[in-house]
Amino acid sequence: MRSVADVRAFVLADLQDGLTAAGLASAEIPDDLDLIEAGVIDSFGMLEVIAAVEAHFGLEIDFEELDPEQLTALGPFSRFVAAESART
Repeated sequence: MRSVADVRAFVLADLQDGLTAAGLASAEIPDDLDLIEAGVIDSFGMLEVIAAVEAHFGLEIDFEELDPEQLTALGPFSRFVAAESART
């Protein structure tokens, strides 16, 4: 099982270049930050994040159960992945 903090830390590390380019410091990122709206990534980048999370944590996650508006927000995304990892 992966904790929300584990998932969040991985996503922030994976997106470090995009965060820096958007003028954001990973230590100051709120849970409700929408990664696409903030200009950290685009929709293709979100797919890359999903693939990286699945590969890193050894998961295959069905994101159909997650509200699409929450998919791109750091906190809801991290909580969903942590909850899904608890199921495996």
